[in-house]
Amino acid sequence: MKLDFGDYAVGSPHYDYTYVDRKSETDFKSTMTTGYDRFNREMERTIEFDSYLFVVVESSIEEIKKNNIFGPRQSNLPFIWHNMRLLTHKFPRRCQFIFSGGRRESEYLIPKLLVYGKKLWSVDMQYFLDNK
Repeated sequence: MKLDFGDYAVGSPHYDYTYVDRKSETDFKSTMTTGYDRFNREMERTIEFDSYLFVVVESSIEEIKKNNIFGPRQSNLPFIWHNMRLLTHKFPRRCQFIFSGGRRESEYLIPKLLVYGKKLWSVDMQYFLDNK
């Protein structure tokens, strides 16, 4: 079923207004630059639905930095981090960015985010993952 925002949600009877938007490293960087306005509108829909959006990036911050140095095309990472912070400040308690480390880690993490849903809205999941 098409979602108004995000890529994943759990169905009834476990639905609790929690959504997950999964992004590759490239998609994340594109979303925080050229797709920023579109993503802002997506976040506004999150508020309209009184929901929460976990943005799961299938990379780590260290890997993004490394790929930016050695990759074929460099991005303006300070601009990307700035836009990410703007979103978290503009939509407090409505979204959270999680850098999972890779696709396999995301496949493990996403179902748990959806099952625990609202119980995790106020948990700093990145801190938890980084210190597990």
